[in-house]
Amino acid sequence: MKRSIAASSLVVLALVLPGIASAKPSVTLKLTGAIVSRAADGHTTLTPVEDAPPKSGDEIQYDIAASNAGTSPALHLVPVGRVPAGTAYVGGSAKAVGAHAEFSLDGGKTWSPSPTVTVKEPNGTTVVKKADPALYTTVRFISDGALPAHRSAVYSYEVRVK
Repeated sequence: MKRSIAASSLVVLALVLPGIASAKPSVTLKLTGAIVSRAADGHTTLTPVEDAPPKSGDEIQYDIAASNAGTSPALHLVPVGRVPAGTAYVGGSAKAVGAHAEFSLDGGKTWSPSPTVTVKEPNGTTVVKKADPALYTTVRFISDGALPAHRSAVYSYEVRVK
C-alpha cells in the first residue's frame, strides 16, 4: 500500500513540473501618440496623431502600453521610447506607476536619471552641467518590480514639435 502512494506521488509531481517549466511571460508593447490640448481650466484633451497632423509647438504624449498575456510575471521589463527627430522631450513628463525613468543623450548608448554635459565656459574652463531635457534622444522606464501575468502597465512621456 505504501508503495502505491509513493508511486502516485511521483506521477503527480511529474505532471505538475512540466507545467511549471513552461510558465513564461508573454509581453506585447504598443506605442500610441496623441496631441495634447490644455484648456484654461486645466482640462486636457488628447487627439490621436492619426486624426490630426502635429504642427510646430504642439505637444505629443506618447504612451507605451505593456501587456503580459503570459502565465508568469515579466521580470526586468524596460520599455524604451524614442524622442523623434524634429521634437524635443518635455522635461518632467515621464510618468509610470511602479517604474522610474532614465534618459539618453546618445540614442541609447548611455543612460542616466539626470544626464549631464560638459560645457566650455567663455573663460576657457570646462564645467559639467545638467543637460537640457530638449537634448534627450531616448527615454527608458526601469520597472521597480515584475509585471504580473495577465496585467498591463502604461509608461508615458511628452515631446514638443519644433
